[in-house]
Amino acid sequence: MAKPMRVLICGVPNVGKSTLINTMSGKKQAKAADEAGVTKDEQRIVLDADFYLWDTPGMLWPRISIAQSGFNLAASGSVGRNAYDEELVALELLLILQKHYPQNLEDRFKLGLGVAQIQALHDDELLEAIGRKRGCVMSGGRVNLQKAAEIVITDYRTHMLGRITLETPEEFEQWAAVAAVADAERQAKKDAQAQARKKGRKPR
Repeated sequence: MAKPMRVLICGVPNVGKSTLINTMSGKKQAKAADEAGVTKDEQRIVLDADFYLWDTPGMLWPRISIAQSGFNLAASGSVGRNAYDEELVALELLLILQKHYPQNLEDRFKLGLGVAQIQALHDDELLEAIGRKRGCVMSGGRVNLQKAAEIVITDYRTHMLGRITLETPEEFEQWAAVAAVADAERQAKKDAQAQARKKGRKPR
């Protein structure tokens, strides 16, 4: 080729961009780890004399308007650990697992419950039951829910819970429709406030 091929690898954080590059190059040239935010800067990787790959930091939307997508991204490890509450993310994850994968929960955590019983539990009751089963018990018999949440999230990320799909296209369309309505209402409120400021009076 007259000019070298330059290929950019991009995507959300922690989906394996650096791992893909290392696999293609046959050696560890890009820093990779099972957490978001490891790649800080662009890095050029030479595959051949006329073929360059560019590794880039993961990118997310400026604002995640679909709440469930935010929880799913956090559960999947695409959001930095300091940016979310692990217990809350674990509870949202358990809601999905209760509904669609109750047998996976029983197989992994050996709760001694049937599918119907697992689905009937409140999500925080299920998290507490998992914590007790995995020894996350503090003095006084209280369950360390933070530790239990870490176990649930880790077991999901490491595939110990089996093959899991967090959302379907149909579910995403429903969430997106709800988010669009909320965004429209938020924008209408902002517009009303801006109009009121122009008129020199506060909105009702």
